[in-house]
Amino acid sequence: MNEAWWIIACMVPAGLAVTYVWRLLGVVAVMHIDPESDILLWVRAVSTALVAALVMRIVIAPSGVLADISLISRLGAMALGIGAFYITRRSTNIGTFASVIALGVLAVGVG
Repeated sequence: MNEAWWIIACMVPAGLAVTYVWRLLGVVAVMHIDPESDILLWVRAVSTALVAALVMRIVIAPSGVLADISLISRLGAMALGIGAFYITRRSTNIGTFASVIALGVLAVGVG
């Protein structure tokens, strides 16, 4: 027990230090970059495309418990979430909540 305590006591500050050093370097780097520069617009586009691709992979080819829910239910929940997102003036919280609730209802009702 005593040995595990020292390992944890060393790992936590080391992990925090590494994380916050990179965050600090990111803040310093961004202070000198125009938010509308071509490079940041490209980074934003690539990151958005990666998130969209991951979401579609989870919906189309899921693993684990989500694979037991039919494709129609998963696509329907996604469509309802997107609809709620736009109806509520692009609220990501409401869109996500609506998708989760719709998936639960459709999974129980449709399978």
